[in-house]
Amino acid sequence: MKVLRAIHYAVLNEISHSRTIPQTILDVGFGNGAFTQVVSATFPNSNITAIDTSIPQLFSSDNIAFTEGSVEQLSFVSESFDLVITVLSLHHWKEKDKGISEIYRVLKKDGRLIIGDPLLEDWMSNRILGSLMQVLDGGVFTDKKRVSEYLIRSGFEDISIRPVPKTMKSLYLIKAKK
Repeated sequence: MKVLRAIHYAVLNEISHSRTIPQTILDVGFGNGAFTQVVSATFPNSNITAIDTSIPQLFSSDNIAFTEGSVEQLSFVSESFDLVITVLSLHHWKEKDKGISEIYRVLKKDGRLIIGDPLLEDWMSNRILGSLMQVLDGGVFTDKKRVSEYLIRSGFEDISIRPVPKTMKSLYLIKAKK
């Protein structure tokens, strides 16, 4: 099995403990594809679509379709997915509010969104430390309040934002339902 971070385990745990296993999953910002591959192996009967701004072809899988694109303009039919996951990607989106609206659009009724990402909370809310982390990472972090606003404005309900244990209080698990 691939080496995973605590945030990956938190997202897998959320998927596993749902009432039903999703048949269609969209993985937004899959990066090197390692986590997508783990999701594929864990849920072999789910069809996974993985989208990123560039596609490194590192592996192939029967239940993963890779596509190039942007979260701000998803090329999928409305109400296509049971679940959308995005791990360590939100802070790289140019227009976070537009991306969340697009995710809402492509989720089926009662579909779920699970985001794992750093937020400007706790020690990361320190202006100097937060800025340094953003420079080192190359992304632009946001905070709980703003993420909540994006989710509510898009129409999401049952919103939950909590820190992931054992991550220095910098990584958060964000869940919402359409």
